[in-house]
This record gives sequence, structure tokens and C-alpha cells, in this order.
Amino acid sequence: MNIFRLIFENLRRGTVSQRLPHKHQCTSDQYRGLIRNDETRCIGCSACAYACPTAAIEVKRSGDTYSWAYDPGKCTFCGRCIERCKPNTLTMQSELPPLYSTQGELAEVMTMERKKPTPKAAPAVAATTAATSDAAPVAVTPAAQPAS
Repeated sequence: MNIFRLIFENLRRGTVSQRLPHKHQCTSDQYRGLIRNDETRCIGCSACAYACPTAAIEVKRSGDTYSWAYDPGKCTFCGRCIERCKPNTLTMQSELPPLYSTQGELAEVMTMERKKPTPKAAPAVAATTAATSDAAPVAVTPAAQPAS
């Protein structure tokens, strides 16, 4: 077949491809979608940004506030940020992202106030050490050495 005839037939036929519908379903239970952050529980530790291989997540601090930015255009949806997040504030959506036409349209920036870490309870070891400090000292004898 002549290449010019092939081009002419394709031009005459018109557009063959069809647009995807706006509502479509995933085919897998293990689908990895957009990252979502629960801003009420996020402490701003930036472990997610450190773990992200493509720098899709950025955390910038300024005083007592910080901004958490996510750009899905850079994301490879590997899930490393979710594994690294200790307070478990990051999740992945199970549905496909919405259709978009311009770069950065799905980017998300949250400005939050940095939360102070909650104090942990004192370990029980300190209480037992204080109780035994009043007791009489125990004499330690050197171990018997083998005769040569």
C-alpha cells in the first residue's frame, strides 16, 4: 500500500479515538491513587517528603506553621510516603483521579500549624531504680580465675 493512500484514507475517515467518560471504575483492588493527608492529625515531621523519590511531596516550615504540598504530576504512586508516615495521616485513594487538562491542576497545598508532640509516660525503670537506691549496697566478688 502506498503511504500517501494510507494518509489520505486516515484523514478521510476522521477521528477514531473516543474520550474516556468522566466516571470510570478501577479494575484492581490494589489500585494506588492520589495521596491524601489528614491535616487534623499531621504533625509536620516531613518524613513523607524525605521518603518520596520524585519530590512530589514538599514540606516547608516557617515558625510554628508549615506548608504541605503534593503534586500528583510528579508522583509515581509507589507508596513509600505512606509506609514512612508514623502518625498514619497519609492514605491513597482507591478511585481514579479526575480528568484534568492543565499541568498542576490537581496539585494541593495545605498550610497547617505545627503540633507539639505529646509527652510520653515516664518508663517504669526509673521508679524501680529510685526504690532500690535506698537499699544497702551489694558486695560484688571477683570471679574465680582458673589456675595455670
